[in-house]
Amino acid sequence: MSHAATVKLHSSAIDKSECSICNNTFDGAARRPRALPCGHGFCTQCLEAYIQTGRKTCPTCRVEHGASSATDLPVCFILEELLHKASITASQKHEPESVHEEDIAEMCPKHKGIPLYFYCKTQLVKVCHSCTVLDHPPSSCKLISLDDQIKEKKQIQIETVHNHKQALINAKRDLKSLYQRNIVYLTEQKNTKQDLEKEVSLLLSKIEQINQEILVKEKSQEQIDNAIQSCEEKEKSFEYMENRLKSATCCHDIDNVGRMTTAVIIQSQKWEETLRKKLNMDKDVYAQVLGNGIRRTSKVFIEGSKMFIPNLSKDVQPTSSARLIQEAELGLTSATTTVFMDLSAQGQCLGRIFIKVKGDRPHGQQFIMLILGSNGPTFKGAPFTYKDRKNIGMREYITESGTKSTKSLLTTLVVEHPQKPLRGMLFSKWSQSGSFDIFTDIVRTWQFHGHFGDIISGIEVVDRAASSEFNITDVIISECGIIIE
Repeated sequence: MSHAATVKLHSSAIDKSECSICNNTFDGAARRPRALPCGHGFCTQCLEAYIQTGRKTCPTCRVEHGASSATDLPVCFILEELLHKASITASQKHEPESVHEEDIAEMCPKHKGIPLYFYCKTQLVKVCHSCTVLDHPPSSCKLISLDDQIKEKKQIQIETVHNHKQALINAKRDLKSLYQRNIVYLTEQKNTKQDLEKEVSLLLSKIEQINQEILVKEKSQEQIDNAIQSCEEKEKSFEYMENRLKSATCCHDIDNVGRMTTAVIIQSQKWEETLRKKLNMDKDVYAQVLGNGIRRTSKVFIEGSKMFIPNLSKDVQPTSSARLIQEAELGLTSATTTVFMDLSAQGQCLGRIFIKVKGDRPHGQQFIMLILGSNGPTFKGAPFTYKDRKNIGMREYITESGTKSTKSLLTTLVVEHPQKPLRGMLFSKWSQSGSFDIFTDIVRTWQFHGHFGDIISGIEVVDRAASSEFNITDVIISECGIIIE
C-alpha cells in the first residue's frame, strides 16, 4: 500500500473518534463513548445533556433507548479500541512536513489532476478546490486546510497523551501516599502486638505464681482439717476426764484422773505449739526493702522449705495480718544468693533459670539489686539485646519511670575476677554498666572478667532463648527474684 493510501486510512480511523454531536474527540473521562441500542455512539457529556432535556431517543435515528442517565448506557469499547489503535498509528507517522508534502501531491479521485488541498470537517473527507465549489460549499460544510487538520490532530493526540501521563502521575502519587500510610499502620500494629505479647507473658507468669500459691494453700487446708479432727479428739478426752472427776468419790480416783489429765495437758501443749507455728506460717508473707528512701514490697511464695521473693514494687501493700520479712533477713550481700529468672518470648513461657550469685562482689550486688528492683530499676520486663556464638547479653534495664538505662547503680564496680568461662557463667564486660552476659558455649576460650554468678539449673532455657526459634530481642525477663531457704 502506498504512503498516501496509508495516511488516508489513518485519517479515516481518526475521524471516527469524534462525537457527531459536539465534534470533539472521545476520551476516557467526560467524553467517553457510549453505545445506544441502535448501534450509534456519542460522548457521555452530550448524551447526558440530551437525556436531561427529556428526550430518550437516538439523536441520529430517533430509536428509543429508555436510559435515565448517560452512565446507564454501556461504554463503546470497540470505539475506544479504535481510538487507541489510531493514536498508535499516528505516533508512527512521518513528521508533519513530509506527510504534508505527500498530501499535496495526492490527487482528487473525482476531479482528475487537481490536488487535494482541503479537509471537510462536516463530511470527514479530503477535497480539492473543485470539490469545495460543487460538493462541499463553505455554506454547508466546514473546510480547513490539510495542514491545519494535521495540526489539530497532533494537538489532540498531545493532549490525550498528556492527560494519560498526568493521570498516571496522580495515581503514582496516591499509591505512594497509601504505601506510606500502610508503613505507619504496620509499625503501629507491630508495636501493639509486641506490647500485648509482653503483657501476656507477664500474665502467664502471674498465673503460674497463683497456681503455686493455690497448691500450697490446698496442702495447708488438708493439714488444718487434720488439726481440727485432733482438737475434737482432745476435747472428748477432756470431757471424759471432767466427768470422771465429777463422779469421783475418793482421793484414789481423783489422783488417777489427775495423772491422766497431766499427760494429756503436756501432749496438748506440744501440739498447740506446733499448731501456732503452723498458723503463723499460713499467714501471708511479704518482703520489704528500703532503697533510696522508698519502701518497696513483694508477696512471698513458699514452696516447701523455700521462700520465693519476686521483684519488689512500691505499689504493693502487705495485708494487716501479714508476716513481714525485712531486708536484714534476706542476706542480700552474703557470699552466695540464689536468684530465679523466668524467660518468655512472643507470649510463650520459655522456663525458669536458677542462678547462684556472688553477693559479696560488687557486680553480684548490683545484679541482685536489679533482679529485686530494691532501688527502683529492674531487669523485670527488659529484653535481651544481642547474641553471638558464645553468649547472650542484656545491655539495658527498666527504670521505675518505664524508660531504659545502662548506667551502673554502684560506684564501686571494677573489672575483676578473671576466669576461664564455663557454660552458664554470668559476667559483666563493662565496669560502669548495669549489663550482664550469659556464656552459652561448651568450649572454654579466653578468660572473662567480671564473673559474679553461675546457672545451677535451667541452662536449657537459655539455649532455647539463644536458638534460631526467636529473635533475641523478643526474649524478655518476665519475672525475677531471689530464693531464701
